[in-house]
Formats: sequence, structure tokens, C-alpha cells
Amino acid sequence: MHTASGAFSALADAWVATKGGATGVLSVTTVQTFASTWLAVRLGAFQLMHPDLAVKVDTSSRLADFGRDGMDIGIRTGTGKWPGLGAHYLFKADYTPMLSPRLVRSVGGIRHPQDLYKLPLCCSSDPWWKIWFEAAGARFEPDRIIAGPELGTQAYDAMAALTDQGVAILTRNLYSSLLTTGQLIQPFEAQGSDGDGYWLVHSEGRRNTPKIRLFRDWVLAETADVRAREQRGA
Repeated sequence: MHTASGAFSALADAWVATKGGATGVLSVTTVQTFASTWLAVRLGAFQLMHPDLAVKVDTSSRLADFGRDGMDIGIRTGTGKWPGLGAHYLFKADYTPMLSPRLVRSVGGIRHPQDLYKLPLCCSSDPWWKIWFEAAGARFEPDRIIAGPELGTQAYDAMAALTDQGVAILTRNLYSSLLTTGQLIQPFEAQGSDGDGYWLVHSEGRRNTPKIRLFRDWVLAETADVRAREQRGA
């Protein structure tokens, strides 16, 4: 069944390629955090550039089966190794604590990692906290933690931080705009890492499909500055 549907997709892609355009629907699967932060604020510009191509976004925590689920593009976190898929690196998934200016003022400032124990930590059981404290050269002391909201995703944790409910540990590359506007504060330069990054993926056999190529090239261009900063160590 998968073989037949794959062959049909390849024939359809070949027909569109001969027409030289990208039309129809582009199905993108990604996690909610990426969709609600990075993609939501940029997708409108892509749609204006390509009005004949409708982008349909599916947010799910599970890994899509590209042959079975009919997806064209995926944005995933990991190390870039998924059998049968072409993977294109976007940026690091490193993380760091962020909180609202009002919450910072409520404790007279945040100067040392240990000052975070004065405030509720969102998703306090998340292993990211221990990794980050150690990356910051500080002792991780779970007995001192004030448990904050346990909301399950970075997108919700960020909202909790914006509304003064606690300190969220977030991927800086996804929330840099909130830092730029001053809605959130990153009190420390240190970032934690589990080695993962964000990657754009698609079936290897469909890499030259016009709609996939257009979206892939657009995302890579939009993330080029972030990769350049990473290479400079900034």
C-alpha cells in the first residue's frame, strides 16, 4: 500500500515539476512550540509570495510517518538522523531561564542562578533545569525549588512567564523576539543543551518537488542569520 501511494506521489510531483510551479496544498507537521512561535509570525509572508500554494500545519508531539500520513515537510528536534528522510539543520534547541521584568523586580533582581529559587519554576520536574544549572556553574538543589505551573509545553510555559506566574526554561532561538521587546528577560548568558537542534525534514525521494523545494529554501533563508550567529559563537 505504501509503495503504491509513494509511486503515485512521485508521478504527481513529476507532473507538477513539468508545469514549473508550486500549487495545491503543502502539509507541514511540527510541534506546537515551533508552530506558535517561529512559524506563526512568518507564514503569512510565505503565503503572500506563493498565493497558489496553501500551507496546512499539523501540530503533534508524535513523529509523522511521511508515507502513511501524507505529510510533505516536517520540523523536528533531534540530531538530524531519521531513516529515509532528508534533514536540513535550522538552529540549536538550547534553552535558558526567562521571566517577566515584573517578576524580576518582585525579588529585587536576579543576579545569581541561586536567586531563581526565590520564584516558582515552570515545569520544575523537567530535566532541563538540572542541565541548565550545571551549565551555569551552579549547584542544582531540587529541595529549594518552588514548583510553578506544570503545563507540558514551552508555548504554555512562555505564557505563564509573560503573565508573571513563574520562570520558564525556553529555547532562546524561538523566543528571541520576546527578549528584544523586553516582555521577557534572560538573566544569564548560560544555556543548557542536550545536543538537539531543530531540523527541516522531508522524504528523500521528494527533495526536488517544487512545493517542498520552495518551502525548504524559504525556511533555510529565514534561519540563515541564526546559524551564522551560532558559527560566530554569538
